Amino acid sequence: MPSPCESHNVVIVGAGPAGLSAAYHLGRAGLDCVVLERGCVADNIRRYPKNLVFYSTPERIALGDIPLIVSGEKPTRTDAVRYYTQFALHRGIDVRTYEEVVLAERRGDGFRLVTRSHVGIEHDYHAERVILAFGAYDDPNRLGVPGEDLPHVSHFYDEPERYHHRRVLIVGGKGSASEAALQIMRAGGEVTISYRQPEFRGLKYWIGPDLRNRIEEGDITAWLPSVVERIEPEVTWLRRLDTGERVAVRADFVLALTGYAPRLTLFDQLGVAYDPDSLRPKLDTETFESNVPGVYVAGCICAGNIGNEIFIENGRKHGQAIAAHVALTLAAGAAPPVV
Repeated sequence: MPSPCESHNVVIVGAGPAGLSAAYHLGRAGLDCVVLERGCVADNIRRYPKNLVFYSTPERIALGDIPLIVSGEKPTRTDAVRYYTQFALHRGIDVRTYEEVVLAERRGDGFRLVTRSHVGIEHDYHAERVILAFGAYDDPNRLGVPGEDLPHVSHFYDEPERYHHRRVLIVGGKGSASEAALQIMRAGGEVTISYRQPEFRGLKYWIGPDLRNRIEEGDITAWLPSVVERIEPEVTWLRRLDTGERVAVRADFVLALTGYAPRLTLFDQLGVAYDPDSLRPKLDTETFESNVPGVYVAGCICAGNIGNEIFIENGRKHGQAIAAHVALTLAAGAAPPVV
């Protein structure tokens, strides 16, 4: 059974940069808010590869009035997770980690949210306003081919050393896939890339030349354009899109790094409208309020499954705009109308 209901001006779902930014600005406006996070602080970033280096410089992903200090020119995944965790701590943001929101609904003059912790305990919250800032990297885009669920196939990549002296097929050719290919090759892995486009796209400026050079010198094998047709325990079958030729690639591991899609259960429960193809929610572009009065959306989830439009750099600014609108409407004593 849920615990007794706990009330706040605002409940924020997601403790990434957008959610923390919203909490920071709401606090400065004198509003009471709580952040509910199903993992740890900045959990989506924590799931990035351990050696990832951000494209952005530190000042462009920092929040509020606390600078992000790093030893190099650009922050790493570790720098970012540590920074956002310390930001929440030092700014006194009330983050309830390992509480996944399993139910969200309109209730009376506001909204009811029920969470379930990692040990199965439920908590009940009431909020006058809700901010959905839970990110867009929940479920992997599956290949939809036979063998995709074999134990040597993964849709996530963590660190290169585990693939030393092993044959690895990487499916995908954008940022994460290309960086994984280079890291695994330098850790002693034998890397093959399958990508459906005739050339690599969306690479960081220092990754593109490096990858092309490694392919030209034979350190990495690349089949472009190609798609996976079937995965077997020792062999993965590709089909070249330019010639139709079938290619057998021997692989000890297959990393299908083909992107991720957001899980929109809370959108559906609250009635937030979104495009069925792009999954982009319908929002006021200035306030980030959805079609449901009192429900706001922040961060990269505003772009649905379009992964190259909203980043930390611009997503962190959503919180300030939302906080200003929430403070204005609550000060006016306006309850969200029932729709």
